[in-house]
Amino acid sequence: MTDDTSRLSWQLLMVGPGIDHITPDIQDKLATLLDLLPATAIINVQTDAGYVTVSRDWPSHRMETVDSLVDAIAAAQGITAIDLPEAR
Repeated sequence: MTDDTSRLSWQLLMVGPGIDHITPDIQDKLATLLDLLPATAIINVQTDAGYVTVSRDWPSHRMETVDSLVDAIAAAQGITAIDLPEAR
């Protein structure tokens, strides 16, 4: 692919019995799809060896930063609630 997926702040998480059919080229394409479709949490790929569930995996420090930001927003004067999607 011509896109450079190394710039992403996350990596692919792939699980399932068909994982051997997901080549590096297909991994790049899946990463590009998830990058272009930020509202998509999971992609299911069916292979002749079974399914593969593909999602994003963020480093734990990123989630700590998210939690810190949410706490700071929630503590601000005049803010009564903050609600984030469960995809966090």
